[in-house]
Amino acid sequence: MRLARLDEHRQEAKSGLEMRFEKERGELGMKVESRVQQAQANRMLLLKAYGQRRAARRERAAQSLTQKMTQEIKYKESVRAAIYQKRAAAERKRLGLLEAERTKAHSRILQVQRVATSIYSQREIERKRIKDQLEYKLQKVCSWLKLLLSLKYLLLFHCFVDVKC
Repeated sequence: MRLARLDEHRQEAKSGLEMRFEKERGELGMKVESRVQQAQANRMLLLKAYGQRRAARRERAAQSLTQKMTQEIKYKESVRAAIYQKRAAAERKRLGLLEAERTKAHSRILQVQRVATSIYSQREIERKRIKDQLEYKLQKVCSWLKLLLSLKYLLLFHCFVDVKC
């Protein structure tokens, strides 16, 4: 009996040990399973975070590229506007110079016309003066001729009268 009791105790201890072993094994299995699930969850979270970082990096790169393109477009537009303004200013300057040249030429033409008119007037005055002088001389000559003719007539008449006398 004592042996049987010892054997029974030994069997109880063995079964308790096996139960405890099975229980610990089950707990460890659950812990391992829990850790595997946790590791998978962590891995999924890491993959998700990595994907989000990649997406954020791509988004930043796209925004940076968009900003660069926008800045480049603005720069090109400002260059175009500056070129247009310079061309417009050059055109205005050219038109101003042409207008000044036209005005200068017009004033020269007016001056030439005034000089021509003045010369024409002077020539007309000179012609009139010469004509008046010639008329005066002609009248003088005519009056001298009349006087001479009248004297000649008187002389002839006087001589004719004297001869008859």
